[in-house]
Amino acid sequence: MYRMYFVTIGLLFGLLGSSTLQAQIFSAGSDSAAAGGTMNITATLDNSGSGGAVQGWSFGMCHDSSIGSVSLVHNEESDAVDFNQSSIYPGGWTQGVVICFTGCNPIPEGQTLTMSSADYAIDTAANPGNYPVQFCNSLGSPVVTTVAVIGGASLVPTQNAGNMEVIDIPGPTFTYVASDTTAAYNPDDGVSGFSVALQVFETDNSALGAPFPNNTQGFSMGLGHDSTLLEATSVTLAGPVAALDGGNGPSFADSSIYPDGITLGCVYSFIGAETISFTAEETVAEVAYSTVAGALTGDTDGAATSLSWTSGLGSPNVTNVMVVGGGSIAAETQDATITLVAASITAYLRSDANADGRNDVADAIWMLSDLFLGGVHLDCEAASDANADGGFDVADPTFVIQFQFLEGAAPPAPYPDCGTAPGQEAADCFSYPICL
Repeated sequence: MYRMYFVTIGLLFGLLGSSTLQAQIFSAGSDSAAAGGTMNITATLDNSGSGGAVQGWSFGMCHDSSIGSVSLVHNEESDAVDFNQSSIYPGGWTQGVVICFTGCNPIPEGQTLTMSSADYAIDTAANPGNYPVQFCNSLGSPVVTTVAVIGGASLVPTQNAGNMEVIDIPGPTFTYVASDTTAAYNPDDGVSGFSVALQVFETDNSALGAPFPNNTQGFSMGLGHDSTLLEATSVTLAGPVAALDGGNGPSFADSSIYPDGITLGCVYSFIGAETISFTAEETVAEVAYSTVAGALTGDTDGAATSLSWTSGLGSPNVTNVMVVGGGSIAAETQDATITLVAASITAYLRSDANADGRNDVADAIWMLSDLFLGGVHLDCEAASDANADGGFDVADPTFVIQFQFLEGAAPPAPYPDCGTAPGQEAADCFSYPICL
């Protein structure tokens, strides 16, 4: 029956005559999909040129049959017409349309419409690349020609090809990040200590057809440093890794500290009971560092160094990989810059938060304003640590009030005179002019 329809429309367009005028434009659409996926290609009529109203059309749409096949043709805007016939072939599809056998309701000049479209099933073995899809006169028997019918004549339209892009779906992409850090040291002894967060995130490639997020089952990582300047002192699990098994951590975790770096290996669950999806950047561990004794002694200029991801630590070497589905995926990496700033140990007066040389109720008010009302914050947090517990919080103004009015304990040293505290670091107090 299909063959009879195309013979009929072929005879009809042949009787109406032919012409080489190109006032109308047929355009093929473009789409992309991965091997094994689907795409849709449209066939559009643009009757914006001169030449008259369109009474019908026919065309063949050809593609490289090795990359896939047409699975379904949609009528689009040619649904309610007197004659509409589409056929599917190994290398494409055809459509023939007569809008009205009596010449009614033609497509006027200045109008654009989608004649039809086709769904394509892309072969699972299709190679990534761009493949043309274009109007042709080689499909069907007899072949269906690409023409527009205007005023009883079949005119050859201008024909614009489209593109079928077979894309390569990327595999899961994970990135290891070591956070940039600035730390202060005392040039008198060159001592400084700081921590660096090790973070992981997965790139969202779902727009390219890749699954996201992926459930990870474990990882290994190695991070190197300059052994003449830094030494690692500890590696601690953090974030979702530390939270595994109700806070008990993963089934296996092992870290090693070397003179020039650290390694960390982790298996969340030996029976696969727990996984982690890195939909956002997550901290998985923290590494504590200190400066090498004497390396920065007397250096007032400061220094900068790097923490660099490496797969050359340990024996055998520990590689930077994430485990997904039982397989290892090499991680992309972002190194860290460590900026070491020279800052001498500064003398201060504990509990004198407003730095006026006295310890009284004004300091409690100053602390409360600083903590809760956006008040001025001096560049010497140790002075506000009235109870010497290593932090500045609401307990400190409470301590001041108790000392001043309720016979509470006096602030620990340095008090009642300016001085430094045992174990004080440069970052504890950068500036305190009244104690110069």
